[in-house]
This record gives sequence, structure tokens and C-alpha cells, in this order.
Amino acid sequence: MADSQYSIEKKQDDGFEIYALRHEGKAVAEVVPELGNNCFVYSVSYQNEWYDIIDPPPNLSTLKQRPTAFGNPILFPFPNRIRDGKWEFEGKTYQFDKSPDSPTTIHGLLLNRPYTVDASFIESTSSDFNQPRGAILKCSLNSVEFPDVIRQYPFPFKIEITYALQDSALSMYTTIVNTGETNMPMGYGIHPYFNVNISETADAQEALISVPANKYWELDDVFVPTGAILDVKGTLDLRDGQPFGKIKLDHVFTDVQMVDGVSRCSIVNQDTGYGMVMESDAHFRELVVYTPPGRDAICFEPYTCPTDAINLESKGIPAGVIVLSPKESFSALVRFLPAFSET
Repeated sequence: MADSQYSIEKKQDDGFEIYALRHEGKAVAEVVPELGNNCFVYSVSYQNEWYDIIDPPPNLSTLKQRPTAFGNPILFPFPNRIRDGKWEFEGKTYQFDKSPDSPTTIHGLLLNRPYTVDASFIESTSSDFNQPRGAILKCSLNSVEFPDVIRQYPFPFKIEITYALQDSALSMYTTIVNTGETNMPMGYGIHPYFNVNISETADAQEALISVPANKYWELDDVFVPTGAILDVKGTLDLRDGQPFGKIKLDHVFTDVQMVDGVSRCSIVNQDTGYGMVMESDAHFRELVVYTPPGRDAICFEPYTCPTDAINLESKGIPAGVIVLSPKESFSALVRFLPAFSET
């Protein structure tokens, strides 16, 4: 049943087709399926003012040139880095493309790949909290349509992403299906950029950054885990929050605390009371946190496995690599929510 509070607009922006999901007067999310199905805008309204939760690109041409620098990049078949781009599975060696001078392949194979729009509609009748409601956009990508993906990762798959905007919350439902005839190893993550100064008038340096993780993976000089897991301490202990100005992060956190089936990362502008929360379901056992240099932005990146997980497992280190049997599927949910309070 349609709900007049919600709408979906298809339009052109900077030469790209985008879909704008709207909840009238409350929130808007904009997705560009052609550029990796990136949700590059998520803005909410509070007391008649609009605020960007996701840090958007200056334009979509910039997003095309720098697909991991803005919005919400999707990372698959493995998130983050693979050492030398090389890995083994069930007795065979595989090689991802990489720059000759790079020590790793980074951020998977789907950046800037065009997704197919399968459906866009309004749904307000679902009684299941874990099913999409509101303004909904469903997109998918079938790997067999991309020869260079199959060449590097010869495990046919279909990935389906559903964005749902309800009230002021943006939910992202992901389903990945092994469409091949052999076992398929995988890891999945997203790389959303969030504004730290949500109100545009706050002191971003004093914004409180919270991440519910007890431990982190030790990284080497190319940001790949050594295999050691350490207890958080000092400015890496974000469980009770740290001021944004005191942290400089590109870390893989683990031993993530779940409450009611989700982990919660948050930003709070302490001087204005404005903030946001990212909820990730229990499939995401790692949280990468990254502070891009020179920006009042932070990335909370939920991952199903750490950086270079498949190579860690080849050394006997459990790292959460998911193996889907033929026709088996994986599903996960991440949700972004604003949080406003009176100061």
C-alpha cells in the first residue's frame, strides 16, 4: 500500500541517473546505481533545518574518479586489502589485479560497477521490523555480466542491495547468492563516510566518537593484519567515546559488543546535541574505523571479516571467511539513524 508521506524520484545529476528516496519533511537518500550503487546522500531534517549524515561528494564526476572517498562504497568479494592481491582457496591460487607498485589489492571488485535497478516502490504495510518499509530501492549485480570480475574471482554470484528510507532512518539490506557450482569464499563490508560536524555549527574536534569494540588487529606497515589481536587502550579505546580531535584511525577493530542483536557506532556533537548512530547486525564481526586526513568526517565500516582474512585463514588464524555452497545465500542488515537531543 502506498503512503503519501513517501516518494521516489528518478532524475539526472551530473550526467548520471540517480534515485532519490524521500520521506516528506524528514529525510532524503540519493543512490547512483551506475557508480557502484553508492548511496552518496543521506540527509535529515530537524527543527526545519537539513543536515547531511553521510558526507557527500562535491559532484558525481568526483565520485566516479574517487569511488572510495565519499558516500557509501560497497566492498566485495573481500573488504579492504589483500596482500599482493594473491590468495588461495581449496588448493588453488588466485590473483586480483593491482598496481605494480602497490603491496595490496584494495576494496574489492565492485567499485563503480553499474547495478541494475530491479524495483522502486513505497511499502508501509510490513509488520516485520527486519523487512524493508518506507521508500524502497532494490538493485542488483550479476557477476557473470562482467568478464573482468569473473577472471579475477571465478565464483559466479549475484549481489542484491535494498535501500529503505523510513521515518528518518536509512536501512541497507544485502543478499549475496552463490550462483555457481562450487564453494565460494567471501567477505563483505561497506565504507560509509559520515559528517562529524552534523549541525554545521558544532566544534567537530570535541565530537564524541564511540565504537563498541574490545580488541583490534595489529597491522603491519602496509595495513595488513599480522595475526595478533590486542586489547584496546588509550585513544583506541572508543567504548565510552573519544573526542574526534584526539584520534587518528585506520584500524580494524574486533570483539565487537552486540546489544539486542546489533552493534552501535555513534557520533555526538557534544555542544549541540546532534548525532548519528550506525547499527550493524551480528554478521559484522569487525569494525574498521578510518579518519580521512583533513576532513571533519569519519568512516565506520562494518565488515564480516578483517583485512586479508582469506590469507590469515591459510595460516591457520580464524578470520571469519564465509564459504557459500552452490545456491547458498548470505544476508545482512546495516541501519543509519540520526540522533538529536536538547543540550
